Amino acid sequence: MAQLAERAEKTSLWPLLLPSLEKTPAVLQPVTSFSSTRYPEFVLQPSSAEAVAVTRSASYRRSANPDLDPAAQLRRWQTVASSEGSQPYVWGVTGDVAARVSLGLQSALFFTDNIYFQTSDREREETMFEISPVIKFDLGDPQAWLNSAPTKQSEYHASLLYVPTFYYHLGEEVDDYAQHFLGEVGRANEVSRVLLRLEYDERLLISSENTSPEENYTLLDASALIERRFATRFTLRGKLGYKHVEVLPATANRSHLQGEAGAVFEISPKTKMGLGTEMGHIIFEQDVLGTQDYQQAFATLDWRPSPKTGFSTRTGLEWRQFNRLPTRPMKTSLVTQTGFFWQPSDKTRLNLSLRVANQPSVLAQGSLFREIRFGPDFTHDFTPHFYSTGELLMARRRYDTGRLDWEPMGRLAVGWREDNDIAHKRLNIEVFLQWHRRERSDLPNSDVQRTQIGMQVTKFF
Repeated sequence: MAQLAERAEKTSLWPLLLPSLEKTPAVLQPVTSFSSTRYPEFVLQPSSAEAVAVTRSASYRRSANPDLDPAAQLRRWQTVASSEGSQPYVWGVTGDVAARVSLGLQSALFFTDNIYFQTSDREREETMFEISPVIKFDLGDPQAWLNSAPTKQSEYHASLLYVPTFYYHLGEEVDDYAQHFLGEVGRANEVSRVLLRLEYDERLLISSENTSPEENYTLLDASALIERRFATRFTLRGKLGYKHVEVLPATANRSHLQGEAGAVFEISPKTKMGLGTEMGHIIFEQDVLGTQDYQQAFATLDWRPSPKTGFSTRTGLEWRQFNRLPTRPMKTSLVTQTGFFWQPSDKTRLNLSLRVANQPSVLAQGSLFREIRFGPDFTHDFTPHFYSTGELLMARRRYDTGRLDWEPMGRLAVGWREDNDIAHKRLNIEVFLQWHRRERSDLPNSDVQRTQIGMQVTKFF
């Protein structure tokens, strides 16, 4: 056993995995907390409960991907990517490069009083059942960001994630499925990082997630990112990306080319500041919608005055041009992704977030809307097993057609999680209540609302 541990030390395995080697070299110990995980700049620290369930309301996915731009809507399964959260590994082998597999199953049974999110004269109740197998494979140990303390992670890594979701209407003979695939390959050391990423995701309106109809579309996302540290406290970063969005009906299908460059300065161990720019070109499939070009100049700040408080922001100006007939003047506006987290005790965590961004509409045939989102969320642990979570969110969307939408939404949940012990595989049971309302200013009697109540069970084998 001592020789095995010494070999693991030489092959850059996580020190976290060494206790499992004393039991058996073929099984890796599940991650028990985020205490040994390093967090990237400009994102909020996730709660430890996020590692238990592979889905959570949008605010808990906020910290999922440090490489997403602020205008991107975080997708359902991004928290289980190798560089974006921790799930229990149920099988693994050690050697020059570690290989690990995580197999899980998530199911949800819930009742909704307005399954298609329609007005009161068209709403319909339904009981839904969803089941999602989770298959995840990691080769090597990902290092997801720079400007952090050196670790003994492997230089190369690859990750594959596949999660199909099957859903059934219990009141009628209707069933369908949605898919999510995520693959990434990277190389990282103490001075540089390169990451290639491909994601395909189908998000359905009748999912158990509490999301706006503006966020329900099929996404294909490919990106390449490079970072290099030129001095102890100075890092340069560049990113190229391609996205394709498909909706039903296909009136707002579009492709999005994106480029980003920036620099990060470590002012002190607790403060990091940065400057950057982003450019994008949006092409709509319908020629009548034309194209859009935008440029952003932004500043970033990540301030951690204490281990229990933190503030992060990416704020700047955006200039957007519209290439279509009839012509429109250039739009100049403020954009920001800002967050604050506070941990008043070891059992309670609180996040506050503000997002201001411009985005082509899914519902209004590609017209641009300006969205302002604000809301808090919290997690509280009653015991090591029992916990509660809550989220409130207010979204305001003003469209260039004159339409104005208000969307308040919320989610409350009480859950039970199993001990994170290798002899007891990870199990999480959560009962939730969520509500969502949309009010439109331009169309009388068009307000809609929906309430869902149900239970979600996540099991890793």
